[in-house]
Amino acid sequence: MPGDAVSHAKQQLKTMIEPYLSTQQVDKVMDASNFADDAHKGVTRKSGEPYIIHPIAVACMLARMRMDKDTLIAALLHDVIEDTPVSKEDVSARFNPTVADLVDGVTKLTSSSDKQFNKAASFRKFLQATLQDPRVIIIKLSDRYHNMTTLGALRPDKRKRIAQETFDIYVPMARLVGMNEMADWLENLCYQNLDLDMYASVQQALQETKPRRCEYQATWEKHLNTLLKDHQLEGRIKKKNNNTELLRHFIKNDINLHQLTHSHAFDIILRSVQDCDTLVDLLRQNFTTLSYTDHIRKPMPGGNQALLLHLKGEKTYLSLTIQTELMRKASRFGLVLGEAAPQACRSAIQASLYNLNDIIDDECAKTTFSDLLDYLHQEKIVAYTPQGHLHELPRGATAVDFAYAASLFLGNHAVGCKINGEQQPLSTAVQNGQTVLIITDVLATPNPDWLSFVNTQKARRAIQNILKDQDQDEQILIGKQALNRALKPFGGSVQQLNDEDWEHILSWRHLADKNALFEQIAVGDLVPQLVANKLYNHQETENAESDTLIQGTEGVEVKYGHCCNPVFGDTITGHLTRRGLIVHRTPCQNLIQEQRLHPENIMPLSWQNQEQEAVRFHAYLVIDQTLNDEQTTQAIYQARKSNAGVESVQHEDQKTYFNIVVIDRNHIAQIIRDLRMILNFPRITRLHMPIATHHTAKVS
Repeated sequence: MPGDAVSHAKQQLKTMIEPYLSTQQVDKVMDASNFADDAHKGVTRKSGEPYIIHPIAVACMLARMRMDKDTLIAALLHDVIEDTPVSKEDVSARFNPTVADLVDGVTKLTSSSDKQFNKAASFRKFLQATLQDPRVIIIKLSDRYHNMTTLGALRPDKRKRIAQETFDIYVPMARLVGMNEMADWLENLCYQNLDLDMYASVQQALQETKPRRCEYQATWEKHLNTLLKDHQLEGRIKKKNNNTELLRHFIKNDINLHQLTHSHAFDIILRSVQDCDTLVDLLRQNFTTLSYTDHIRKPMPGGNQALLLHLKGEKTYLSLTIQTELMRKASRFGLVLGEAAPQACRSAIQASLYNLNDIIDDECAKTTFSDLLDYLHQEKIVAYTPQGHLHELPRGATAVDFAYAASLFLGNHAVGCKINGEQQPLSTAVQNGQTVLIITDVLATPNPDWLSFVNTQKARRAIQNILKDQDQDEQILIGKQALNRALKPFGGSVQQLNDEDWEHILSWRHLADKNALFEQIAVGDLVPQLVANKLYNHQETENAESDTLIQGTEGVEVKYGHCCNPVFGDTITGHLTRRGLIVHRTPCQNLIQEQRLHPENIMPLSWQNQEQEAVRFHAYLVIDQTLNDEQTTQAIYQARKSNAGVESVQHEDQKTYFNIVVIDRNHIAQIIRDLRMILNFPRITRLHMPIATHHTAKVS
């Protein structure tokens, strides 16, 4: 009976909170469960169960984390403002303002007929509420997890839409605040609902190899226990369910099916960091080490601290996570631990929340949502001030980006930097774990040239704000100087430009005079290198369509680097040369030295937002096995079925190389997925460029 199920759920919640809450607090939580039950009375979920079962389940999840009374009450009430006549004021009056704010923070907005606006505005509101009280995100993640466990009652298209949103937003947000256990649960459920065929194939392979896997696992565990005992290291070894991690690497194409079924993982929890270091030294002496990363001294975003070791045995692979008890707890729960978490964990999470604050655009909810997605999916690093303060940055961020992350004053007055004690240009890309000292001069102001190499929106906006605040005469002077610097590599200068040159440039930009052009350059609306490129490269592009695909390059000659072969949708960087604007994938090894020596020639680029099908791009794939004739024919047929061209196939060094023609990055991902499915899941990698073609078979 429905009533029995509700009574049982309430009793379960009460049993879970009685051991750690006072009697008075327990009574208030149970009062909230009755209040929520009345508010949702008569409402059922798609599964047919009473709606109140859902908020009680969310509260039970939070009780397992031993969350406080207000958080539990907010979890029980998290849908009442959104789905019932109960208002925020009602919640505040019945319980307290803190509970009302928590509930309001997870409540969606539905004020507009524009669904995309409502979604963007809801996420902006959610971010703002999280920054006011981080418990908001803990409630939201728990809510989303329970919803993900009950997707079976929904239509397939809706299940997939919710799973994709969870994968794109909630999984990376959970990792951002250190809640990695929650992130793993969510990620696993996403794979089940996004690609059931792939998920089922992996589960079948793991099940079929389970007996042999258990044997290998026992052997590894015996070796590890012997090592601890022989060297008097006190600790414990815990078998790790790394199915989600294996799934992630398999679906991302990092490992093949054989590696997946021959991979094992253990957590090793020791008393001290010194013991952790000692064990790593012993393991590296006794086993073949494939990789080692020290994340105790250099925590990962989210504050996860551990020594990560990947070993190779005779037939299997072993991943070890070595850390102290507190570090292990922090890596699982992160933000939930609050002040009980290690300082490094708290600092990393605080840095992430600080970056989320910078994303919020009070004037445009859709901009906030777009910037949030970009931020969540950027590969991140952490860097430190000389005082040890941690700052989180996207990979590829420069010293100028670091300066603005540290403080507005450092960014606005930066004149140089030292990275790990060595003098470096401000355009230098900061690497993970480095210490950066920003050298300042109170009379200095931002240089417009910085806009050609900064990577963060915070730095870009701060620079543009300063430049726009300057008076008109100063802007004209700064713009003129910046254009002079851009013309110098071509052997030119502003003074050498004739009337025909000016007419050519002003017509291109639809401007009335030179000063208007200088002002655009000074405030960051126009990159001076593009002006130089336009002046010294009059010939048409090789592909008339190509220059319409990249924002801000209309009328500029655009070519694509053959060293990395970017396709539509890749993250891209521009290199201004005498041959025109060369587009490269980010990062491209060929540009690293150029950015250090001549940052004025490097500029970030973005594709136009709309989808395109008019232009085709070359892409190069390598399959980690030699395909026979039947498999090759099958692979070519599958690629063409996916609307891709196949120009050549090459067999070399027990691998198969494909030269294909595609529409965009997503097209490549789909082709790789389809090929892996029909070829029994080999590893397939996208190359930067084709290998030598002396054994290539042309495909007609």
